[in-house]
Amino acid sequence: MKRNVLITGANSGIGLAILKRLLKDDYFIFAHYHSSDNNLKNIKSDNIYPINGDFYQTGDVKKVFDKCLEVGDRIDILINNAGAFSISRNIEEISEADFDKIMNVNLKAPFILSQLALKSMKKSKWGRILNISSIGVKYGGNPGSAIYTISKAALEKMTICFAKAGAPFNILVNAVRAGVVDTKFHDLNPLKDMEKRAMMIPLKRLARPEEIAETIAFIISDFPC
Repeated sequence: MKRNVLITGANSGIGLAILKRLLKDDYFIFAHYHSSDNNLKNIKSDNIYPINGDFYQTGDVKKVFDKCLEVGDRIDILINNAGAFSISRNIEEISEADFDKIMNVNLKAPFILSQLALKSMKKSKWGRILNISSIGVKYGGNPGSAIYTISKAALEKMTICFAKAGAPFNILVNAVRAGVVDTKFHDLNPLKDMEKRAMMIPLKRLARPEEIAETIAFIISDFPC
């Protein structure tokens, strides 16, 4: 049976790498994107269904999921990858508006999608939910981007809650705490010296999105059961 996968933030970075990797295993992929689907358009496959949604406005979250059910009847695998980031000069200047926007994308949207996915997955007594976290949870990140780090720390605790709820139904819920990955996401923080950061890593290089995708392909497979 072909599995249906919803990947949020699938047009670039880690999300796009996951999509390309899962296409090799013949998954049917609902590819969520926000502002652009330019990279998705370049992939020729009958197993991709692009869906637009603005997760800054969390009213779009359920609409995205409902569209998946309308087209594909069910979601077997949910990958909460979409992320938002903001940087301020210091923690005191972080605005309430930025706090709400980052939390909506990084925490509230994954929570709502996981609720909806869990309900759908229980019917078939099989499912996978995978959340993309950040190494910033371990090291605390930059005080000026505290909201991002806080949202990812909360996402990891959310993962545990959903894992407990899903396990009796063969629904496995995990998080991947990705290290520093070579994507354009880091361009959002002009203060970050990527060459210096790479030198702090034992391999002396950033992780490649394809490496993260390969790990995720294993985690969401049937094999862990």
